[in-house]
Amino acid sequence: MRRLETSDNPNIAVLVDMLREISSKTEPLEIMAAFGPGYASIRPYDLLMSVSVRGMEPGTYKITRSFTPDSVPRSHEAEDYPNPWRDWDTIPVQRGGFVGEVLELGLPQIIHGLDVNDDPVVGGLLADLGSCEVMPAWDGGEPLNWMLRFRKDPNGYTLKELEEDLLVTNLFGGATRNMIALKQVKRLHDQLRDQFEQIAAIQQSLLPKRLPSTGGIEIGTSYLTSDQAGGDYYDFFQFPDGTLGVLIADVSGHGPAAATVMAMFRAILHCYESNDYSPDSVLNFVNERIVKTGLDGSFITAFYVLVDPETGTLTYSRCGHNPPRVRRGDGSIFSLESDGTVPLGLFTPLEARAAAAKLMPGDTVVLYTDGITEAFNSGREMFDVGRLDEAIKNSDGSPDSIIESIHASLYAFTHSRMRDDDQTIVAFRYKGG
Repeated sequence: MRRLETSDNPNIAVLVDMLREISSKTEPLEIMAAFGPGYASIRPYDLLMSVSVRGMEPGTYKITRSFTPDSVPRSHEAEDYPNPWRDWDTIPVQRGGFVGEVLELGLPQIIHGLDVNDDPVVGGLLADLGSCEVMPAWDGGEPLNWMLRFRKDPNGYTLKELEEDLLVTNLFGGATRNMIALKQVKRLHDQLRDQFEQIAAIQQSLLPKRLPSTGGIEIGTSYLTSDQAGGDYYDFFQFPDGTLGVLIADVSGHGPAAATVMAMFRAILHCYESNDYSPDSVLNFVNERIVKTGLDGSFITAFYVLVDPETGTLTYSRCGHNPPRVRRGDGSIFSLESDGTVPLGLFTPLEARAAAAKLMPGDTVVLYTDGITEAFNSGREMFDVGRLDEAIKNSDGSPDSIIESIHASLYAFTHSRMRDDDQTIVAFRYKGG
C-alpha cells in the first residue's frame, strides 16, 4: 500500500482550511465570505461578477456582486458582503450589454479575446480584461444565477477549468440555497412556536385558577400537554346546595387545533343556564351545540360527575371517556362503570344517561385522559390500566400522592419526559360528612 503525500500540496491545504471554515458557518453571507478568497487563490481572477435573473422579465437581469481580488471581503467582514436577499429591491434592473449577450445563450461559455471598452451597462469596467468564463447555476431546471469570472489574459481559461468551476459553482449555489431555505424554515418555525405559545397561554387561562374549597372533598390535579397546547380539559362547578361538579374531557388529537376545540367546548359548557344541572342534561346540551358547529371529524370524550360532599353520593355520565378508577381506603381498586354513550360532537340526539354510586370515607376517585394509559415505552408496550391501578395502589390514597405515584410510574415505564399525547389527572377523595 502506498499513501500519496498531500500535505505539501498548497491547493489542498487551502481547500481544507476553506471547507473547515465553511462548515462552521450558519449564515449564507458568512459562507460566501469564507468561500470567495479561498477559491480565488486556487482559481485566480481579475474581476468576478455574479448576476441573477430570478423573477425577472425575459432579457433583464441584476448584477448582484462585482469584486476584484483586492476588494472581496474576508470572512470576518461578512457583514460588508453585498446582500442581494436583503437589498434586492434596491439593485438596478439591467438590460443588454455584454452581460445580456452571454446570458441570452443560456449555457456555459469561455470567451477569449474579449474586447469591451465601453459597455452600456458596466461602462469601462471590462476595458482591460481579455477573457471570461461564464457559468450558469441552475435552480429548478432554470439558469437563474450566473457567475462571470474575468482575467486580463486574452486566453485565460481552459475547458478543463470550466468543467471544474461549473461543478463547484452549482454545488456552492445548492448549498447556499439550502442554507437560505433552512433560515426560512427556522424563521417560520419560530413564528409558529410563538403562536403555539400564545395559544397555550390562552388555554392555560381557561383552566380553573384554583381548586374549589369543599370541606368534605380533597382534590388534586395535573395537566401536562404533548405540545405547547393540548386538547385535554378539566373543570369544577360548585352549586348552591353544596354539590360539586367535576368534569374531565379530551378533544381528539392534540396541539393548537385541539386546543381551539377545547376552548369552544368550555365556552359552550359555561353557557349552560338550566336549573337542571344533572350530568346527562349538561352533556346532552353541550353535544347539541357542538354538533351544530360542524367540527369536521373532531370529537370530545367527557366524564362529568356530581359529588355530594356530605353523603359521598355520585351522579355521573360518561361520553366515550375512560371510566374513572376508584381507590378504596383499603387500597383495592375498581372501575366506576356506567352505560356510556359515544363521544360528543358526532351526532344528535346523544341520549346521555346518568348513573349513581356511593363513596365510603377515604375513597378516592381518579379521572384521567387516555394519554396516561396509552403512553408507550421504547418496546412499544402500552402503560395500560393495569399499571395505572398499580400506581394508584402504591400511593397513600390522597389525591396528590396518587398523582405523584402515577407520574413516577409513567417515567419508570417510558424513561422519557416527552409525551405523545396530553396527560391529565383529576383526583378527589371523599373524607366523609
